[in-house]
Amino acid sequence: MRIPTLHVVGDSIPRAYFRAIKAVWEHGLAMRTEYDRRNGAGEYIDLPSRDARVLIEVTDPFAQPRFPPISFCEIGVYIAEIMGAKDYRVLPMEQLKHAVGGELTASEWPYTYHQRLFAHPDCDGSVVDQMSMAIERVARTPYTRRAVATTAVPNIDPFLKEDVPCLREVQLRCPEDDEGNLVLNMNTMWRSRDLYKAWGDNVIAITFLQSVVARRIEKAAERPVRVGSYADYSSALHIYGQDFGAVGGDLERGLQSFFDTFDEETFVARSLTSEMAAEMLVLPQLRDLLSARQMEQWQFPAESVGIIKDLISGFVSGEYIP
Repeated sequence: MRIPTLHVVGDSIPRAYFRAIKAVWEHGLAMRTEYDRRNGAGEYIDLPSRDARVLIEVTDPFAQPRFPPISFCEIGVYIAEIMGAKDYRVLPMEQLKHAVGGELTASEWPYTYHQRLFAHPDCDGSVVDQMSMAIERVARTPYTRRAVATTAVPNIDPFLKEDVPCLREVQLRCPEDDEGNLVLNMNTMWRSRDLYKAWGDNVIAITFLQSVVARRIEKAAERPVRVGSYADYSSALHIYGQDFGAVGGDLERGLQSFFDTFDEETFVARSLTSEMAAEMLVLPQLRDLLSARQMEQWQFPAESVGIIKDLISGFVSGEYIP
């Protein structure tokens, strides 16, 4: 049985998101997942997912409107996580090795993407800042193909009971434009991906990191750098069977189809600009993270508080709204 291989291109995140959902819904292969629910008799109550290998390119990830009209997380909180605000939650390697195969508590995380990229753990307890090395390599040799960072830890990840990293690799590439300026194109590779409920939020946060990395390359290279295209390849991009009612509609449950609610142009038109999203979503969520209630829940260390405050300052000033 052949798993389909699909290619989707959009000039903005919302347009690429809509086209990807449509492509996988129409052409994905029916496949079971390890998360399909069963009833007491052991019979499946979820339909098989729709699954495909998919390369998605966003030619301009900061084209407006940028924020899709559907989201399944607090995007401001997720951006803070991508920037390292929750790295302190990750268990040290020695403790993680003993936790492998068992249940981790809510306060014990096996990884964050930022931690794996900027402080990749080794068995001896040392860490490697892969992204800083990639940034230095690109600044020194813009045409390099070796500016790559991985999230994989092979002696840990295969044994984790839950939460194996979906994001596996990030690559930075910096061709020159006609004026001789560098253009940061970012490629990512994903082991598995929930298309309907995760792709949009993932890409908003990852491309925010792309813009931050572009500024770091610009400083290191001492020459202009702008954000270019973003592309990600998912070897298992899927729509879960339990979400078919939301995507395809369910007359018995009164659920309207995603495609009855949106055509492509409506989906884009209902998306938010960066300025709107900053005011309505990102800034309120970031500020709430520093509330007494959230501080008591998360017990943020000073470094995490500094990351959140920097993000708030950057969004207020417009620095983080390209």
